[in-house]
Amino acid sequence: MLVNLYKSKTPLSVFTLPLLVALMCISIFFKETQVDLNFFKWQTDFLAPIQSILVVNFLCSFCIISINAHQLNSVFNKNRFFSKESYLPGFIYLLFLVTIESLSFTSMLIAHLFFIGALSSLLKLRRQEPAKSLLFTASFLLGLGIIFSPIMIPLVLLPWVALSIIKPFNLREWLVPVFGVALPVFYHYSFYFLATGTLNILTVDITMQNPEITWDITESLSYIVATFAMLVGVFKFLRVMSGQVVNFKKMSQIVLVMLVLCFISFVIAWYFYGQLYVAFILPLTIIMSVQTLNATRVQLADGLILAWFIIGGINLFV
Repeated sequence: MLVNLYKSKTPLSVFTLPLLVALMCISIFFKETQVDLNFFKWQTDFLAPIQSILVVNFLCSFCIISINAHQLNSVFNKNRFFSKESYLPGFIYLLFLVTIESLSFTSMLIAHLFFIGALSSLLKLRRQEPAKSLLFTASFLLGLGIIFSPIMIPLVLLPWVALSIIKPFNLREWLVPVFGVALPVFYHYSFYFLATGTLNILTVDITMQNPEITWDITESLSYIVATFAMLVGVFKFLRVMSGQVVNFKKMSQIVLVMLVLCFISFVIAWYFYGQLYVAFILPLTIIMSVQTLNATRVQLADGLILAWFIIGGINLFV
């Protein structure tokens, strides 16, 4: 089965995952590019020319999605979320993007790269080891990600939450994330001033509106299967987590808190702007990978993900 191909890290899985990304990104040539939620005018000015040229859009989308998938695999394997190395997180990440039809080159995908890097740094925190460098790196990357996706501002709390989970209180360590997050903001305004001669960063005029549901049958079915898979994944993940060692539990707590913070951003984007801004797919890829790899009913778990992939793929190209 397709799911089994990515359960372990093999030359075939390493080779075929980028090919699968490219295959899914071909939908760019057949579907109208969806408008992403951009807050700054420079984002629209930067992305619009790329999205308007289909070949360039395809290449940029393929590159950023492949990199994000690879980085998620790296975070999963380096932190030993499973006893064997796996490429399943990258596959599930692609599956989420297929479901929400977010395969076009957007600011959200760029932000994902920074958020994955921040999560990677926070998961390296250890109780008895220095944390300042890791905290600065994580908070700096979070700041960069939030510049590309301001709707993800709740994630700014993640470094302090991770600190409270892993280490006892230390004032110097708790101050480091302040500077880490503030530095990208400073650079943002500095570069904008050098480019335009003004500090007034133009924002897109986004009017508040209630979301309108216009999904067809295949799209609705895809979301239903995805939602069911996510709920099962989180529930099973909590069960797996309860039986693991302390370090696994602490890392899992960080991932779960990230999920909650991302979900808050999702609610804000959905309620006020009517957009499925689903950055919670990042922690969910880890959660669902752990659940699938530890499933007792292997065929049922694999079958659910395979059905999800088939429905999502049909919806993507129909």
